[in-house]
Amino acid sequence: MGRPLNKKFFGPPTVNGLEIKVRFFAVGQAEANGWIEKQLGSKKFRCNNGDNTPGDCTLVDKSQGALAAGEMTITVKDDDGVARQVTKISGRQVTLDSGTRIAWNMDAAADDDKVEMEEAGTNAAFNAADDFETD
Repeated sequence: MGRPLNKKFFGPPTVNGLEIKVRFFAVGQAEANGWIEKQLGSKKFRCNNGDNTPGDCTLVDKSQGALAAGEMTITVKDDDGVARQVTKISGRQVTLDSGTRIAWNMDAAADDDKVEMEEAGTNAAFNAADDFETD
């Protein structure tokens, strides 16, 4: 699996928290924004949103609204401000939909050669279109 994610990035949103925001479609439920409860592999996670039954989901490269049951997405923003889908994630790096491997963080800096992870816990409006640090 590589280096697992630090558990501080898991759990329901908290004020100014660093929880990773995901979009997922739990089996028998609907597509929704949520968070990671547990990492099961580099592309496999248990996701929740507080309303649905937690679901074990596989990380995929799909657009919002196109997820099938058991799928999830993680969105990051590159230094050019372009939103990208994550296809694989580890404790320090992500693989993007372009195939590029790059470091990630929660910082909005546009000159650090890292992608910014979308946060579940920074924006009070959890269901907003996006929840990047500067939005």
